[in-house]
Amino acid sequence: MKFSAAALSAILAVSCSSLALAGPATDAAARAEALQAEGKTVEALGALEEAIDAIWTQAPLAMRTVRLVEAGGTGANQGERANASFSPGDSLVVYLEPVGYGYGSAGGKNTIDFGIGLAIENATGQVLSEAPDLFSFSREVAGKRRDIGLTVAFKVPALYPADYKAIFTVRDRNSEKTASFEMPFTIAPPGGAADPAAEAGGAAPAAEIAPAASEPAPGATTEAGQPAEGAGTEAVAPNP
Repeated sequence: MKFSAAALSAILAVSCSSLALAGPATDAAARAEALQAEGKTVEALGALEEAIDAIWTQAPLAMRTVRLVEAGGTGANQGERANASFSPGDSLVVYLEPVGYGYGSAGGKNTIDFGIGLAIENATGQVLSEAPDLFSFSREVAGKRRDIGLTVAFKVPALYPADYKAIFTVRDRNSEKTASFEMPFTIAPPGGAADPAAEAGGAAPAAEIAPAASEPAPGATTEAGQPAEGAGTEAVAPNP
């Protein structure tokens, strides 16, 4: 398969957040082109891996994918939720794929480790509740795995019917990187109009954030594609 160092270098340069990052990445891409021209496919692929590693290591933590999904699914195969309207006590489930994280080590293997916090805001930006590092994720992996997917779930708190935002903060425990993302949602009225004070940004009751229960373990964050604890694989429980 023929690949162009010029085209790849352009993509890498756009992806880089600084010239310091662009240099190692584009140099590795050019080296890959030269190695392929010599028929050294394995070495060329290794040079491309160096380019990816340079971007991955120096780039900020980011989310490749974030989507609202139906409760009860598994990993990347969870169906996307058709709307963001909930009732208090419902499980709000988010699927995410982080990139740019670091690696720890344990028992001769690499580890991927996150702490995930959650805050609830109303439409005016008032923070109704906040729970730093509400969830934990830790997994041993072979090599530098870059395709981790997570699901995070919490119970929608008892608030006035109105529009809100769930703000997640993901902290990489193997670096100083953090990333935040928002998930808008609506608490639907039980058959009537939304509370006028809430719609106008008036005072709202404090929200009590609680991780959503899962079966059979009370975990709220699990690795995509893995059954819950009790089925023979890992589950990540909320922090106490």
